Amino acid sequence: MPRKKHKKTRVVVQVDANFAKELYLRGEGLSDLSWEKGIEMKHERPDEWVFETNEPFSTGSFKVLINDQTYELGESHPLYPGASIRVNPKFPKAD
Repeated sequence: MPRKKHKKTRVVVQVDANFAKELYLRGEGLSDLSWEKGIEMKHERPDEWVFETNEPFSTGSFKVLINDQTYELGESHPLYPGASIRVNPKFPKAD
């Protein structure tokens, strides 16, 4: 019997974080997603990073980090299987 194919879950982050910085996701709900260590996002365009997975899960949540150190401001974003979401996070001002 063929395995049921899961719809791809996609997170697109749009932010001007300049090329010297990388963006990561931390959160819960997926096996690779945790609050202790981030998953590096793929840099698609100058102001756009993408995370995609086909992993089945029920629900989750995440936050975006710069260089896996600086959390975005505000609440966590909900994550649903098969959803495609776009977020525009805000970060604390650098001193």
